[in-house]
Amino acid sequence: MNPRLLIGAAVLLLSACGQAAPASNVASLQSSAPPSSAAVPTDAEQPRLRMDMTEEEKKRLYDAHTACLAEKDPNATGTGAGPAGRRQYSDEAWKACAKKWPLPPWEMDSSNPTFKDNWHKNVQCLNSRGMKVIETEPGSWTYDGEQTLPPDERQKIEQECEQEVFGGGHR
Repeated sequence: MNPRLLIGAAVLLLSACGQAAPASNVASLQSSAPPSSAAVPTDAEQPRLRMDMTEEEKKRLYDAHTACLAEKDPNATGTGAGPAGRRQYSDEAWKACAKKWPLPPWEMDSSNPTFKDNWHKNVQCLNSRGMKVIETEPGSWTYDGEQTLPPDERQKIEQECEQEVFGGGHR
């Protein structure tokens, strides 16, 4: 077992024996939604991206995952597809570092009960602004024919629709 967990459990046990906390100090959950903060997670928590994160903030979270992979498999050759489509990090390293991979923003997480409906609204928004797309499944779409809008404008529309439909940064 993790030594930090044992020490933490012992401290909690000793402090619980020493004094009883008044009932009014008991914490309660106000929401079943996961926290939106991407603060430094503990070893047991998986980080979660937020809709309002900067590219630099996202990069820090992904870099932590890559650093974990490099630590667990120091002889690996890096990220990307390896020979014959194999990963360049060992399966053991990927398993050991799985909790470091950032989860999607809660608004765009398929575990979110409103995600499927909101994704459908997102695809409708894209089409209403001139993109030609087809929803393939919740969380995915593909182009429907040749695109007439330039790539920069399509990217801008994608960002605007995601912000409009999913919001972000306020959880």
